[in-house]
Amino acid sequence: MSDRIDLVKGLIMQNRIKTYSKKGDKKQASKILIQIKRIFNDILKETDEKIFENDMNRLISSPIANPYISSNFFPENISEYGRYRNIIEFTNDLRLELRWMIYCLRFYSESISIFVRARELYDNYILQNKYEEALGVVEDVEKSLGISLWSLECKYYLSSKLNLDKTELKKTTPETVLDAIMNFYELKNRNNVTSDEYFYIANKEINIVKKYFVGDKNIVEFYAYKISSLVYELDKDKIIQIISVMRQTSLIDRYIFFIDVCDYIVTLPENNEIRMILKEYVLLLDDIEDDHLNALRFVLDDTDNRKTKYIPKTRLDYARCEFIKGNILEAKKEAVDLLQKFPNNIGAMNLYIESNILLGNETEICGDKNLGMLLKNLTNVYMLNKNRDESMENVRQFANACSQSTWSKGILSNIVYRCQTRDEQRSMCTDIISNIQHLDIETMIACWRKEKNTNFIKQMNQEEDLYIKFRCALLNEKYDIASQICGIDQIRDLIIVYNKNISISKKIKHLRKIQGKDALIAIRSMSNFLGDIDLDKYLEIAMQISSELIIDNVFTSLFIPLEKIVRYIEKSGETVRANICTPILYYVYATYFNKEKFDDLGIICEDFFLFRDIEKPTKMDIYNQEYKREELIYFLKNVCSTKILDISIPMFKNSQERDQERLEICNILTQLDPDNLKEYEKEIREITQKLMINAELKIIEENRIHVNVDGMKDRLEKAYKSDFIRYQFYQDERIKQVTMGWDDNTAERLRVIQNTPERILKELILHIRDAFVSSDEYGLNGYLSLNIRHGTLEDELRSPLSKAFLSARKDVHTGKYILDPHWNNYSNRQDLIIVEKAITEFYIKTEAIISKLKGTYIQIRTEEKVTDGIFDYRLNSLDYLEITLEMQEVATFEEFLDIVINHLWEITEKNLCEIKKIIKNEIAQDYNTSFEELKNAVSKINNKAQLRDLQQKIAEASTDMLNTLDKICYWFQRSTESKHNDFDLQFAFNLGLQTIRNMHPEKRFIAKALKPVESEKISGGYLKNFDGIFYNLFDNIYKKAISSDGINIEIRYELQYKNQKFYIYIENDYNCSANISEDELKVEQAKELIQTGKYLEKVKGEGGTGIPKIVKIIAYDLKREPDIDFGYIKEKNIFFMKIRF
Repeated sequence: MSDRIDLVKGLIMQNRIKTYSKKGDKKQASKILIQIKRIFNDILKETDEKIFENDMNRLISSPIANPYISSNFFPENISEYGRYRNIIEFTNDLRLELRWMIYCLRFYSESISIFVRARELYDNYILQNKYEEALGVVEDVEKSLGISLWSLECKYYLSSKLNLDKTELKKTTPETVLDAIMNFYELKNRNNVTSDEYFYIANKEINIVKKYFVGDKNIVEFYAYKISSLVYELDKDKIIQIISVMRQTSLIDRYIFFIDVCDYIVTLPENNEIRMILKEYVLLLDDIEDDHLNALRFVLDDTDNRKTKYIPKTRLDYARCEFIKGNILEAKKEAVDLLQKFPNNIGAMNLYIESNILLGNETEICGDKNLGMLLKNLTNVYMLNKNRDESMENVRQFANACSQSTWSKGILSNIVYRCQTRDEQRSMCTDIISNIQHLDIETMIACWRKEKNTNFIKQMNQEEDLYIKFRCALLNEKYDIASQICGIDQIRDLIIVYNKNISISKKIKHLRKIQGKDALIAIRSMSNFLGDIDLDKYLEIAMQISSELIIDNVFTSLFIPLEKIVRYIEKSGETVRANICTPILYYVYATYFNKEKFDDLGIICEDFFLFRDIEKPTKMDIYNQEYKREELIYFLKNVCSTKILDISIPMFKNSQERDQERLEICNILTQLDPDNLKEYEKEIREITQKLMINAELKIIEENRIHVNVDGMKDRLEKAYKSDFIRYQFYQDERIKQVTMGWDDNTAERLRVIQNTPERILKELILHIRDAFVSSDEYGLNGYLSLNIRHGTLEDELRSPLSKAFLSARKDVHTGKYILDPHWNNYSNRQDLIIVEKAITEFYIKTEAIISKLKGTYIQIRTEEKVTDGIFDYRLNSLDYLEITLEMQEVATFEEFLDIVINHLWEITEKNLCEIKKIIKNEIAQDYNTSFEELKNAVSKINNKAQLRDLQQKIAEASTDMLNTLDKICYWFQRSTESKHNDFDLQFAFNLGLQTIRNMHPEKRFIAKALKPVESEKISGGYLKNFDGIFYNLFDNIYKKAISSDGINIEIRYELQYKNQKFYIYIENDYNCSANISEDELKVEQAKELIQTGKYLEKVKGEGGTGIPKIVKIIAYDLKREPDIDFGYIKEKNIFFMKIRF
């Protein structure tokens, strides 16, 4: 078929002449172009591999034909990127597309090798914080190989580090999908955006783009891949979609995508169709000098080729040998030396970290460099220590900013491999990806986990290599040999755990605690032990060990097979369900891994209490030897929360009883767990305040309009905080939300999604509105339904009629209405007929009134829920404008949430006024009319005595009904839980006093007023501030006061609030007969702090008298001038405090 290559060359020459010469013929040129296109596509689809190889090589080697293939490979600038139309049709056939791509990469092996070396140099400079040098590398690559998305991502990262103007990068970027990708390159380098927030925003963006651009699936998938490449999961369909767009990108970006495709494919089973396709062609790329590609080709190649064509890297061999012998310090030194030469070497990073942990050495290398930061954070992540989450975020953020680097994906795979539940297939996949940065012994073992081809491994490496002998022994399950070779105690214990021939009881003895030097290896041991244990035989052992791990370190739940354990728990009977480990493990699973199981957690807890014959948590025998102290603390602290008590303890009649139970649980915890005393005291304060307010204000039927804003806020913050950051992102005038598609008809198709920030803000407001109005658990509609519509309203409105015997009931069989027996005494049959007809008609009319009020007026109304309801929460442009104007200076989601909720409360107040107006006017008039019509209807009866009785009943019911309607109007006001009610000083004093009593039930605090309290009402919004004042006063008394019998502490006080002036006086007994010079000095120092204004520094600390905190509350929170005097009156043996403001 060589004739067609010569033919196409000739046609290309003719096309040039017809297109560009003065005597050219553009129509004829178009016809020639169609012929050229047909030949190119015939070659693309050629089925004979030898013919394709020959034709493709001749075609791409031809100076005249090559531009038709490589026109987009080396764009000079961003505006040239993807500019040229591709005459080669997209086949949608993965084999043909991969083959074409690989032959193109093969032809440009030298250029790709130059890029690979440059990228590694760049990565090493970044890890060493040599940003200027790194920028030079990127600029050199752009000069020789053109602009790429790789180089642009690098430039955005470097701009953030070198404080360069990023607008220069945006100026020349066309408003296409490239511009949209640049937006996200800029976003990922913002210091105030976490990786979770970034990926949330990216995912949200992807979903929106999919919605707007239904016909552009390929470009959307390309966009998704580029903005979330670090976490993007490929599959066959996605590969095909992305390839269709990649055909117009730069050579560098094609190669990086190709490597990502290979990374995915090598994790597939060997007989997988895609893997077989890749294997057929990837072996052609042996001229590309890339360690990563070399490792990939090795994994995909045949055994014979592996023996002859590949040379493993030996950089770490000596260090690994020293390590396994137990010469850990020497191994660490070798790893350090290697990292100084090759900072991006993942194997050296891991060996350094493992050595450092085993040595218990906290010394750092490159502490002020990115490499040092990475090593430090990886150490925290690998050890699952308390800083694990923060460190994981640091690693993810750095890796995301360098998502196309030589180390980012390998590092994240290492983390997953080390900290995941043990699943053979998934473990093998992550192990492979973790070990293909370059080809070495670890690549082979990851690749051949099942083959156990140790003979080949020995042939590939030096047979006397101790580390290789060790790894081969493990591979062949010759654990005795491996143990003899190994010089590290922790690893020898790990080998015992690996050994399937050793009993469970013996393995347990070799499980080390996940802490200190043992942490890293202990994690592997525990993961393997729990992954292999037979739950049919040893469920309770697995539960016990898992509970102990989680109680000690919740991050261990990452590798504990909780889902599997939970399935066994659900099938188990009384013995397992009475085990305290059961609710603990189920709690962790439902809280962190599967929130849909939360209701089932209530059943699990209820069963635990039932089978243990425990009425409620405070009735548990905390001295029962069956409960380990740590288990009991964890169970009471976490599992016995108010939320879970709600669904597991049926005996509580109301929320007050439940809260009182939680308060008593906290008191028990202060005894069991004094190390966390402050945490429990804080919760006791919060519960006490809630209980006191509820008791004082008597939250009963008078106010039934409630929205649980506090409960709602937590969920809203989790669900929409990232959307708020997304809104702020798109407020930037430089940012536009765009996408673009290429096809054969137009060079490019551009669309811009307009008004993005306004649209996102509107969506956010509507989400909050919907939660406020419609949330079943927290929203207004739930409370309307529970407190008013379901039975309560009907009962209240029927009550006046029932008391006057004017109600009726419908017989379901006859359809007739049956009156109260009171009217059966009518002697005159004709009169009884009149009464029956009148009361029946009256009853039907009043039921219609109830139906109208309940079914029509007391209903929620939104844009989606179209009703005639008075609770109208439709938002118009004015609402959005008011909220937007209020948030001009808003920086946080919490502030924004408060603004929207306040606006919704304003709407609610208007709705409440409107419903009360309707009840007092329209509904009252409806009842008046019905009563008048009833009076007229019964006036026709003949028995005047009975008529007077009936008229009296009607008059009584009519009056009673007006009172009832007034009472119902009182329902329609915000509950005291939804707003801050006014209070007086005595209430604030009592609140503080009850708090200290709840915190320290072992003491008896006795309060005595020296004078009657005089107090005007204080605005409810200040309750938290006054609670803080009195809490600190009483806390100080608890710490300093003396009592005659060691139990009773007397507090004497005066309280006054008149004419906007506060006076608080408190005194308590103190032993001034002893030497109190040190105490007096502290008093003088506290007074000096107040006078000099340095008390704010003291507020941040713990301990002390609490006086600086009181001053801060008065001066900063209440914005008043504090006048405070305090000290000792020695002759009376008292300590006093006078506060005026």
